[in-house]
Amino acid sequence: MDKDLERFVEYCKIDTQSNDTSDATPSEAKELNLTKLLYKQLKEMGLEAEIDQYGRLYSKLPGEKGLDVIGLNSHVDTALEVSGKNVKPQLISSYEGGVIKLNDEYSMSPSDFPRLKNYIGSDLIVTSGDTLLGGDDKAGVSIIMEVISYYVSHPEEKHHPIAILFTPDEEIGRGPEHFDAKKFGADYAYTVDGADVDMIEDENFNAAHADIVIEGVSIHPGEAKGKMINALRLCNEFDASLDPDAKPEYTSGREGFNHLMAMNGTAEKASMHYIIRNHDMDLLQKQKDEFVSIKHRLEAKYPKAKINLDIVDDYKNMHEVFLKDPRAVEHADEVFASLGITARHEPIRGGTDGATFSFNGCPTPNLGTGSYNHHGRFEYLSVKDYRKMIEIVKAIVKA
Repeated sequence: MDKDLERFVEYCKIDTQSNDTSDATPSEAKELNLTKLLYKQLKEMGLEAEIDQYGRLYSKLPGEKGLDVIGLNSHVDTALEVSGKNVKPQLISSYEGGVIKLNDEYSMSPSDFPRLKNYIGSDLIVTSGDTLLGGDDKAGVSIIMEVISYYVSHPEEKHHPIAILFTPDEEIGRGPEHFDAKKFGADYAYTVDGADVDMIEDENFNAAHADIVIEGVSIHPGEAKGKMINALRLCNEFDASLDPDAKPEYTSGREGFNHLMAMNGTAEKASMHYIIRNHDMDLLQKQKDEFVSIKHRLEAKYPKAKINLDIVDDYKNMHEVFLKDPRAVEHADEVFASLGITARHEPIRGGTDGATFSFNGCPTPNLGTGSYNHHGRFEYLSVKDYRKMIEIVKAIVKA
């Protein structure tokens, strides 16, 4: 493999899976194994670097005076859905367009993943079928490190001052925790944490979550008539009362949803956890109001039941920041155009650390990585797209 791919594979082999049940920061100490390697590599390049008490790695590459300081960010942790331990990336040279056998149990077919047809004749890096790959976001980490390495080894090439930030725990929604905009020192930045190479993502969901705890009345079922209030059934009734079309499996584009993530409990006491999403803040408020209305209706219907509803806002749509300060988006658009790329702007149906960074004073849209099918064993990296993203990010920070 060439050095850029060796770097990516090296990072993928390091288990950095975060933990959504941990209160520690980072949530898993093993995330620091990659962070410490990145620190070592940056120091070997001659850069100043610091890992703070929260596991955030800050660094800077000085550039031309008087130019905007451009920040680059990616996260070191990987998703929870599939194991990130003992990752064994496989290189598929000159993909022929057929079924890719990952192992004896799992294969990847272009009939199931049509995007594969775009890469016939190109190289791919895939999983062994036993784990995820970690392209989300080790492809982004690798792209940033390749760009920094390039400019360090080519001092004759002028570039913007570059602020670098690698964060843990993005996959569990805690990446922006303890973000220090002053220490980062960027005028604006880019998270390199997407997929498509022609995408500039400058709009994301407004997000909230709801936790509901219902206490019913438990009575022996033989004596339950007119007395029992089954908390599990009230949970089902609550869920059935929400807009039936506002579910992730029925929505796309800018359509919002209420997603039931978990329901646990017994007939006496049960709980539910929802995430609530909408690109439009007014529509998100209507969704939250619907939860409150259903709570009151069920309390009136079942006066002996206790229903506790807690709704918390998580993050906002960063698009409103770019309406006031469009520099990051406009700069990316200009760079894409100079490279002959027609940039696409589509709303992210999810969140991004850049949303929180943006509201903390550092406007931060998201760029692609060339990795796809994230969070699962069918994840893969298009070597062609990955290398294209390296060139795009080089151009973004070029003077």
